Amino acid sequence: MLLKIIHETDLSYTAPIDETVMELRMAPRQEQDQHRLSFRLAIGPATPVTGYFDWLGNLVHSFTINAYHERIRIVATSVVQTHRALSDATALPDRWPLAFDDLDYAVRDFLRFGVSVVESPALRELADSLLATPGMPLGELAMAMVRLIDERFTYEKGVTHAASPIAEILEHRRGVCQDFTHLMIGLGRTLGIPARYVSGFLHPEGELYRGYAQTHAWCELYFPSFGWVGFDPTNKCMITSHFVRVAVGREYRDVPPNRGMFKGDGKEGISVAVQSEELPGVPGGLPAERIEGIGIRTMNGQNGSCHDPGTQDQIQQQQQQ
Repeated sequence: MLLKIIHETDLSYTAPIDETVMELRMAPRQEQDQHRLSFRLAIGPATPVTGYFDWLGNLVHSFTINAYHERIRIVATSVVQTHRALSDATALPDRWPLAFDDLDYAVRDFLRFGVSVVESPALRELADSLLATPGMPLGELAMAMVRLIDERFTYEKGVTHAASPIAEILEHRRGVCQDFTHLMIGLGRTLGIPARYVSGFLHPEGELYRGYAQTHAWCELYFPSFGWVGFDPTNKCMITSHFVRVAVGREYRDVPPNRGMFKGDGKEGISVAVQSEELPGVPGGLPAERIEGIGIRTMNGQNGSCHDPGTQDQIQQQQQQ
């Protein structure tokens, strides 16, 4: 599937902000089952941007705005091609339980509990209700987790927030894709299965999928015979070519699309919009990667006097230096 995705983020402040430092994870990953053909990042006020890979191979863009400002706009435009050949995890030969000594050291890190994915008696009780038995196909157990979450938990916005631990969804039995993903990760780790968090996009297919209005999240479990296999507990399915992987981590705190800090007395508001469309073919003249500035004015001081951010050619020259 060939997709064009536009991810827009608008940050506004109730008073001029002195300084902003931010990092972004908005570029789709280069993987065997998906290829990023083009990525364009536009930021205003215009500022130099640095790109690097974090410890999990996610592409990160970071920037600093030092002049006074009351607004930041970020527009990430991607063209990505996805191809997911695996449609039935139960066909894989892996069996439960997995032998810990056979797991690669880097994979073992995804067995550890953390800040949002917290071990608890309630989580253990939920895992025990799966009635996993030695020799059970790992794919069958994974799909049992997906069905369990769908049957016992309700998709509802506004009950939790980004920093909510799974103790909250276990108590309220309600949440969104982030909570369902954390919960499936917790079930996997409780059963000794390496599990990781994936943030990305979900291209709609009619009304089939939930949670695609903005960004989406799902879980990947490790199958020794195949590698990481994706499951979406929110939509009770394995991931398909409609899913675009952007970043992977142990939990949400490793992969937020934007994270940073600002200096000032104003309060921050955020608005996010995602548009996706399926393309009939690869457009001509696509840039592999381009960083652009958006002409949002900054201020010389708290008196509100304005400063033009400079032309795009000037910004690109600064980045090359």
